[in-house]
Amino acid sequence: MLPVLISETNESELIIQDLASRLGLDLLIRGEEEKEPQLANDQYYLVRGKKKSHLQIGLKGKQKPILCNFTEWSNNKKKSNLLRCMKGLPSDCSVVDATAGFGRDALELATVSNSVVLIERVPWLHYLLQDGIKNSTEEYVLSLVSKFELIQSDARDFFAIKKNEADVVYLDPMFPNTGSARAKKNIQALRDLSEEDLSEDLLIQALNFAKKRVIVKRHKNSSYLNNQKPSFSIQGRVVRFDVYVVSSSH
Repeated sequence: MLPVLISETNESELIIQDLASRLGLDLLIRGEEEKEPQLANDQYYLVRGKKKSHLQIGLKGKQKPILCNFTEWSNNKKKSNLLRCMKGLPSDCSVVDATAGFGRDALELATVSNSVVLIERVPWLHYLLQDGIKNSTEEYVLSLVSKFELIQSDARDFFAIKKNEADVVYLDPMFPNTGSARAKKNIQALRDLSEEDLSEDLLIQALNFAKKRVIVKRHKNSSYLNNQKPSFSIQGRVVRFDVYVVSSSH
């Protein structure tokens, strides 16, 4: 399933149609909703706003919009297990977030590194990341997002072209719903709108690419990615981080 693009701007229909084409999305022209009775309330929409763009469920948008809100996320100062995975690395280390999603983990990684490359293969998600960076204006948030380099690509292609150019590679291959509780809205949206990445070569490529560590985010009950045992794991209530220490000889 893909979101449908709608626009709240005064831009010409041609500009919006061009954007829909670039993002690979269907476009719904405002005012023509009545002609689309099959669009159910559980349909996701990518709303191009005058200032910010966001995802919403249903045309009415009754729930809180889903967006890359780096300003809000930066206010969360709680020490996380992801940052514990970075312990012992120098503050000038470089990170590649190979599965960027909405960029929340990348923002966290930017607090303990010098640079973060965000790779996102889904065009509309890449667009929301760009929008989130553009709308980050507070000084502290800018100090973090200024470390970002945003690339629209499949991580495999990126790893194949570049070699050993980052200290750390972070992987978050989407895991499916487990249990009865639904995830936070942005994570649930990713699960609803994308497929789980089950390919076996991503971890292998990451291990060949990283100079020091590969960090993999898993559900606490999931098996190791590609059944490859990590150097160590840090487990939380729902999520487990598997850390692979890369030997300096490769």
